[in-house]
Amino acid sequence: MIAEILCVGTELLMGQVLNTNAQFISRRLSALGISQYHQTVVGDNAERLEEAYRLALSRADVVITSGGLGPTVDDITKRVAAKVAGKELVLRPEAEQMVRERFQQYHKHMTMNNMSQAMFTEDTILMLNPNGTAPGAIVPMGEGKVVIHLPGPPYELQPMFIDQVEPWLQKRSGQVLVSRYIRIFGMGESEVDQRLQELEMQSNPSLSPYCSLGEVQLRATACAATKEEALALVLPLVDKVKSILGDVVYAVNEDDRGSLAISAVEALKKAGKTVATAESLTGGLISSTMVEVPGASQVVRGGFVTYQTDTKTILLGVPAETIERCNVVSAEVAMAMAKGAREKLGTDIAVSATGLAGPDGGTPEIPVGTVYLGLATQKGVQAIRLDLAGNRDRIRTLTVKHALDAVRKACLDN
Repeated sequence: MIAEILCVGTELLMGQVLNTNAQFISRRLSALGISQYHQTVVGDNAERLEEAYRLALSRADVVITSGGLGPTVDDITKRVAAKVAGKELVLRPEAEQMVRERFQQYHKHMTMNNMSQAMFTEDTILMLNPNGTAPGAIVPMGEGKVVIHLPGPPYELQPMFIDQVEPWLQKRSGQVLVSRYIRIFGMGESEVDQRLQELEMQSNPSLSPYCSLGEVQLRATACAATKEEALALVLPLVDKVKSILGDVVYAVNEDDRGSLAISAVEALKKAGKTVATAESLTGGLISSTMVEVPGASQVVRGGFVTYQTDTKTILLGVPAETIERCNVVSAEVAMAMAKGAREKLGTDIAVSATGLAGPDGGTPEIPVGTVYLGLATQKGVQAIRLDLAGNRDRIRTLTVKHALDAVRKACLDN
C-alpha cells in the first residue's frame, strides 16, 4: 500500500502555522509499514487543490488530507475531492447530529454554515470527532483508491488517526505490524549505530533510528499474520537492544509519545519518592516540564527559581561565601542549591541547575555552555558538570533533559 499526505491551507504555505500534522502522519504510516513517496502542501485554491488530488491519486492508493473541513468559504477540501470523484455532497444525518451535539457541549451558537461540516458523499465512511466540530471521512474514489479527510487541529487529528484510521488501514493491508519505540538519552547516534549494526541489518523484525535534540529513538517493528506472532519477533529484539545499550535506554513504549519527563515522573511514582527543583539558567523549565505530565502532582513537591545570585542565598540558604569563593556557576553552588531545596521541601530527591546559557557572560575559564547540576538524595549530594554547545535555547533544553535523566536514575539507585 502506498499513501500520500496532502495538507491543505494557505496558512501552511505562508509559514503562519507549523505543519506538525505531516510529521505525525508520516511517523504513524511508517510504523504501519505503509510506504509514502510524496507529500504536498497546497493553499485554499480549488483549481490547485484539484490538480494536487489528481496527481496524488495517480501514484498512491490512499491520499490523506489534513485541514479544510471547517464551515467557511475557504474550507474546500471535501468539495474538491467530491468533484474529482464525480460525486455530490449530501447532508449525512449522523454527521449533523454530531455537529449539533458538539455545539451544545461547547455552549456555543451554531450558525447555518456549520451544516457544511455534515456534508459528505453518500458512500463516505464517517469518522465522528469527539474533540471538535468537524467529522472526518474515508471517501472511495474509484479503482480501489480512497481519500481520507482529517481535521486540521492536531488535538483533533491525532486521536482520530490513531483510533479510527489506523484500524481501517491495518484491516485493509491484511497484515499486522507491531512496533516498540526505544528511547535513549546519554549516548550519541554514532555510538548507538556502531553497537547495533548487526541488529539494524535485519528486515523482520527491523530496527530504525531517529534522532532529536540530545536523544536517539529506535523503532523496532515486526510484521506477521497475527499480533501474537509479531510480538514474538519484536520483543526479543527489544531485549537485545536493552542488553547492549544498558541504562541509557530510558523507556520502551508502544507508540512514539514517550519523553524523559514522563519517564522521570513514572520512576518517581514507582519508587515512591518525591522531588524538588532549584533552577537558575532554566528558570523553572525543569519543574514545568515535569508537571506537564498527568499525575505529576503525586511526586513533584515544588521548586525554586533563583535566577539572580542573591536569591540563591535568600531562598535556598546557599552561603554567600561559597558563591563568592567558587563562582555562581560551580559544582559547590549547584550542590548547595540542591541540598537547600531538598531540606526546605522535605523531598527524597532534589535537582538543581546553574550555568551559562549565553549568548553573553562567558569567560575563558567558564565559557558559555558550562552547566552544573546538583543532585541531592538520602545518600548525599553530588554535582554533574555539563559542557554544552549551541544557542541559548539548545543549552537550556539540554540542561532540562540532563536534569530529568538524573532524577530518573536517582530513582533506580535504591
